[in-house]
Amino acid sequence: MPTRLLWMVNIALVAVVLVLLAAEQSLAATFAALASVAFSAYVSTVDRKRRRAEFVAAHTSVDAILETEDLSRFREIRDHEGHVRAVREVRRTYSGMELTEAVKLVEQL
Repeated sequence: MPTRLLWMVNIALVAVVLVLLAAEQSLAATFAALASVAFSAYVSTVDRKRRRAEFVAAHTSVDAILETEDLSRFREIRDHEGHVRAVREVRRTYSGMELTEAVKLVEQL
């Protein structure tokens, strides 16, 4: 099931919580809210795994990125705005990259 559809299902769960609260059904609203939180965690995990798989399919490793991509933009960000900002930009650009990989890439620039 596509991630976007899963998120829409979760939004519907939140709407159910709001309706139950408006109807003063606090116990049912509590259980629906718990279900929404659990479902959010599941969808987040599915989405993270999907992004990771896409990243690995497109870029085999951080070393491959270092060899094939122009990373001067990240080097400039690191030098002017700091390591944390550069790591953030790397992870925005390569959405499936893990934090440790992004830190390694920025350190090796």
